[in-house]
Amino acid sequence: MKNGTRWVVIDTETDGLFDPIHVVELCGQLMEGWQPVGPIFRMLLNHNVHIPYEATAVHGYTREYLKKNGRDPRQVHTAFREYAQDYPLVAHNLSYDWDRCLKPEWARLGVPAAGQRGFCCMMLARRLALETHNYRLDTLKSLFRLNQSRSHQAENDVRTVVELFQKIYQSRLESAGLDTFDSVQTFAKRTPVAKCHSLILSKVSASLPIPAVMSR
Repeated sequence: MKNGTRWVVIDTETDGLFDPIHVVELCGQLMEGWQPVGPIFRMLLNHNVHIPYEATAVHGYTREYLKKNGRDPRQVHTAFREYAQDYPLVAHNLSYDWDRCLKPEWARLGVPAAGQRGFCCMMLARRLALETHNYRLDTLKSLFRLNQSRSHQAENDVRTVVELFQKIYQSRLESAGLDTFDSVQTFAKRTPVAKCHSLILSKVSASLPIPAVMSR
């Protein structure tokens, strides 16, 4: 990105999908432009709540494991706020991580919010990843042959999103003249989506698999 804007790629793992949702793993990678800056932030949180089997089956964390390895949630969110400062937070499913997980948890715990709402990478993928109709992170990781670490653990998923930007999204965005954070954020919400596809296709078609593109 031209202006070297700082932003943070985040991901959470939780105790489930039903309110109140408790964050059990919080991870973030500070970015400057397209490049990671410094070490990744990753902490486990011990809310001392029941972790349903269905949630453990996804991320592997049990109540007992979090009691042993997790930290006080307020301490974790304080540390994350120091890490994220007031930078935009970007997630593959931002409506879940920000709207359903982090904001309600900050309010419930009575702690200040970290960062500010950025853009959703799944919405961006709908406009950039012309090779697929499925924009789940697992699908994109397989499609683009990205890191093979276990999915649905926050640190691994953050690393996958960073890799998506560096190996796939950056070149497509820059080819379309989208080389600032604000322009990417606007593009992630631009409609109609078909016009976004036309823009990307006109700029980067040589690098895309022709049969996949033509099938849309």
